[in-house]
Amino acid sequence: MPFVNEQVSDADIDALDLPFEKGDDQWWTRDKERDFYLWGGRSGNSAWGEDIHCRFHFSMLGTKLQLGISLGHWSKNWHVKPYLVGWDQLLWIDPQDCGGFDRELVIAVVKEALVAYGRDGRHNLNTPDRVVQFGF
Repeated sequence: MPFVNEQVSDADIDALDLPFEKGDDQWWTRDKERDFYLWGGRSGNSAWGEDIHCRFHFSMLGTKLQLGISLGHWSKNWHVKPYLVGWDQLLWIDPQDCGGFDRELVIAVVKEALVAYGRDGRHNLNTPDRVVQFGF
């Protein structure tokens, strides 16, 4: 089964020790069969001079990583077909040794997850017809 966007269940919160309140309507992008998941999103406030980037938590077979990814070009209008989602640069991976996984493998799987994540990691109801591009 490939990555899908779904609501995090209370059972998953308990089983995976996730930092979510039960019943709090949290979403993630998950490949349950391979035991991979991604959650997170935009971070920073341009009004305060902060760079806008995305901060994600990513887990491969129980190994938890954190990633920073800068935004590339995104479509401004939801009605554009296809909607463009651009990821510009992988800023960092923590831990730097990728938890013992090959870095290129981690990046390839993260890209798979981001294609499913789409615009917002939820239903993507407004942008079902989308193209995801990577600068890394």
